[in-house]
Amino acid sequence: MSHYREFFSSNLIRFVAGSSLLGVTLTCLYFDGFVTILALALGALVYAVAEYVVHRYVLHEFPRLMPALYRGHVEHHKHPQELKYLFSPVHYDVLIYAVYIPLVWLIFRQFSVVVAVVTGTLLFQLYYQRMHYAAHRPVVPRTAWGRWMKKKHLLHHFKDEYAWYGVSHPVLDYVMGTDKEQDRAARKAGTETGSSSTVHDVK
Repeated sequence: MSHYREFFSSNLIRFVAGSSLLGVTLTCLYFDGFVTILALALGALVYAVAEYVVHRYVLHEFPRLMPALYRGHVEHHKHPQELKYLFSPVHYDVLIYAVYIPLVWLIFRQFSVVVAVVTGTLLFQLYYQRMHYAAHRPVVPRTAWGRWMKKKHLLHHFKDEYAWYGVSHPVLDYVMGTDKEQDRAARKAGTETGSSSTVHDVK
């Protein structure tokens, strides 16, 4: 139970969880059958893709795109178990959703669909954040899936930061070929941001 209290102590998690609760309520009120289900799935897919793209290209390969976020991610790699480097500042997400929601509205222009798409994104983000938290804190995931994803994310931190960008799923790592150690890692050994620890203790 203490891990849940710690998880929800983050302002980011409170924002995402509260927004998700509001989104689920509105989605149920404006439920439109199969259309709503598809919209929820689409919203989840948006975050599933964004998770990989942002992690790989913004936080690793092109640091000049968003230098402040990049610097924060460097600290996260230096101190992977410290809670203060685990979550990004909440104002980033507030700004992102302030742009994302009107964009979804411009595309669909139907309240029930827009609510479901945004809710799908929020719920997947909450799932992602929980997986990321469990990977870095002394938490043993209850499922084989959770334990496997934790191991892969720790490989990213402690063995090769240019592989296994997916935190909540590995699909795009397999598609993009980042499911194995990268030759670039050896060439960039001098700029390694990860810890010198190993993954031998990962179960």
